[in-house]
Amino acid sequence: MSTASVADASWPQGSVSPNAGDVSRCKYVIKDSQLGDGYFSVVKECMNVYTRDRFAMKLVSKKTVEGKLWLIQREVKLLKAVSAKIRELEQSEAACKDTFEGHHHVLQLFDYFETNQNIVLVTQLCSHGDLYEKIIEAGSLDVTRQVKSYTACLLSAINFLHENGVVHRDLKAENVLFRCRVTELSEYSRRGSHYDHHAHDLILADFGLATNLNGNEDELRECVGTISYIAPEVVRCYGISRLAPSEAKAIPAYGAAIDIWALGVLAYFMMTGYMPFDCETDAETKKCISEGDYYVDEELKSDKSLDSKHFWNFVHLCFTINASDRPTSQDLKKHPFVQQFFSTDNQAEPFGDRIALVKSTSSSSLHNLGTPSRSSSSSSLAALGRSESGSNLISIDSRDLKLDRVRETLKKTLSMTSIAPARNNFVDPATQNKKNSTFKLEPMPPSNSLMNGCFSLTPESKSNFTTSPSVSRTHSSTEMGRIMSTGESNGTSLTRQSSGLGNEVTEDECSKAAGTTQRSSRKSGAQFDF
Repeated sequence: MSTASVADASWPQGSVSPNAGDVSRCKYVIKDSQLGDGYFSVVKECMNVYTRDRFAMKLVSKKTVEGKLWLIQREVKLLKAVSAKIRELEQSEAACKDTFEGHHHVLQLFDYFETNQNIVLVTQLCSHGDLYEKIIEAGSLDVTRQVKSYTACLLSAINFLHENGVVHRDLKAENVLFRCRVTELSEYSRRGSHYDHHAHDLILADFGLATNLNGNEDELRECVGTISYIAPEVVRCYGISRLAPSEAKAIPAYGAAIDIWALGVLAYFMMTGYMPFDCETDAETKKCISEGDYYVDEELKSDKSLDSKHFWNFVHLCFTINASDRPTSQDLKKHPFVQQFFSTDNQAEPFGDRIALVKSTSSSSLHNLGTPSRSSSSSSLAALGRSESGSNLISIDSRDLKLDRVRETLKKTLSMTSIAPARNNFVDPATQNKKNSTFKLEPMPPSNSLMNGCFSLTPESKSNFTTSPSVSRTHSSTEMGRIMSTGESNGTSLTRQSSGLGNEVTEDECSKAAGTTQRSSRKSGAQFDF
């Protein structure tokens, strides 16, 4: 966990003592400006008034997702389980020699509650910007120093999710954030000189479309995600909500392999600066996806370096049309493109002759090689067949603290290494790279400083705080407006029916004080129905 407890004069000073009986009091104040926005939510920086830790607060408009609230319910439940697993793995101190440990690079949920107007998720605070912005600003990323390590890190995160029965379903550059660093540590940069050490800061966020692999098969037939990244088996689900139940059941449910396809798209985007399957129309794009027809630039293809050859083979395997033949995340950890970041133990070659295959230049002239605009999960709602049903929401991720202590530890380690007698024993490079990790698990906040699903008045807004410029995330308002207009309005509420939310005081986003209490008749305890 990496919340920010560094003093900040712009935040309210002084401490507040938790009152165990006052469950209605909102335990957060928020900055008035936004960190980001989406069609269904806004994200703001907040501070817990009891612990003085800073987080990102995602406010999901209940009015906007009316009839679709079950997806927010699913997201909270899934994130709670993922966060618990992360703590379990860290506290077990299980040995891992890989450079990147997947659970270090997945968004964590700390708190959640409900107001009259919003469902609120409190998550880790991340650095401004995301991987999409980094790629667009650079034009493309260096395949040896950046694409390899970034891909390996994200592969580890996907592998962690898949091993725990979760499929993300919306892996894309916009959903990859960067953990905040207190300072740039020169020894980190030197020790990771052969790769970009910022790969250790990557965080996979936004679990609004994630679901369980062992859950309802109907959820694994939903046509969701972002069109540039969806796999052929998701394309086959297009329009499934308009089919008769018997016809819908005839469409095979997809699985974890859709995240592998999306990882290939993201690696391609990092390498080239444009998307592999994008065409002028969505219909043409889906046709190219279904046929595995992606564009390969002749100039890039002519690069005979080993990293380039391994890159093209890696994406070629990710773009295997038949999902059952597509490599798993565990398989891909052994691929020559990324294997240096994973332990060499049991590194048997899993690909056979397929490792030699190279995709030839696309036969299609339809591809659009322009710089892609920031994307939305354009098909996330209309195809959801349940009457209570989604969102593709912005999640902001973690802030890593106390790196000075890590730096001192590394200095001691380096000093001890320099005076140790030379040995001829082989040192796994993945183990050496692991020392550059910026992840640190901190104690959970005290339970009486959290909302834990309670109903609350709106958090107090501090409009005079100084803050960095907001990051505007564009969305397809036309597409989302069309989707929402067709959505059902009789969805299941996130709260228990006995909560009586209709009688509560109406929110005012900027004027309600955090110290204002609700009517004394409200009962204590979590109101989320999980």
